[in-house]
Amino acid sequence: MSYKLRNSIALGILLFLILAVGTYIRAFNLPKKISALETEISKIDEELQNTPNLVNQFNDLSAVLTDTQKRWESRNKDIPPVDITGQSYAYFSRLIDLSGEVKLDMVFTGGASFGNYGYNTYVLKGEAPFDNLYRFIWYLENDRRLYKVHTLTLKGLEVATTEKQEGGVLVTFDMTVHAYFSSVSELSSSLGERQRMPNALNVDPFAPVISAGLPPNIHDLVEIERSELKAVIPGKAFVLDQTNAIQTMNEGDEVYLGYVTRIDPEGGRLECTLNKGGIIEKVELKIRYGPQQQKAQTK
Repeated sequence: MSYKLRNSIALGILLFLILAVGTYIRAFNLPKKISALETEISKIDEELQNTPNLVNQFNDLSAVLTDTQKRWESRNKDIPPVDITGQSYAYFSRLIDLSGEVKLDMVFTGGASFGNYGYNTYVLKGEAPFDNLYRFIWYLENDRRLYKVHTLTLKGLEVATTEKQEGGVLVTFDMTVHAYFSSVSELSSSLGERQRMPNALNVDPFAPVISAGLPPNIHDLVEIERSELKAVIPGKAFVLDQTNAIQTMNEGDEVYLGYVTRIDPEGGRLECTLNKGGIIEKVELKIRYGPQQQKAQTK
């Protein structure tokens, strides 16, 4: 084969390859790239048209961030890493010192945990003059530690005169309080200022318009509405009375303004019937159980 023919064949093959590659690029590759570019251009156009909405979203998020930062920097509650029952009782006692005399009994009933935070539940039961109780609840909600009143039951009670003290009006209370704790170390101390004094109240909403004129409790009988049931066995109930003394009660025993009408050891309750100036009222006391006792009761 001559040199001239070999060169012609080589050039022909090279030309064929160039035409094949060019045809592939033009017929298949370029349309795909053009389609992808057109799709990208459409997305950019949509984003450009949506710019005002994006700006509004950015402004809203910036406002939320600023508000959150202010709230974080001005927080006025301390949330400890753990809640210890003894420390909570000491804290409540300090609040009583600030509030005035409050008769208080505390029972721990369990807790709940939600990842990096949780709370323990306490049931507080007792009595106090309305002004003192109002200040105690105010300090409980507004002082340094994060406690929240979950449920609250109040009842105004006219107390008769005895040989040891004058009568008056007390408010009995039964409240459930959540004591919060958190593993986030930054929450254990706060820098925000606290309002330290509750607003003064000029009216006692529990003061009766007309006094019931209750007879004096000259024999220091158990005032069942101011007492707490501690234990029950068949035929007998053990009650912590208004003077913080344990009294043994039987069915038919006299209490102030009435009698013991039923003792229920299985239900852990005591029922009394009172006669308040012709108004017959039934009062029931129940044992308050802690978490371990509640588990034993359900078995």
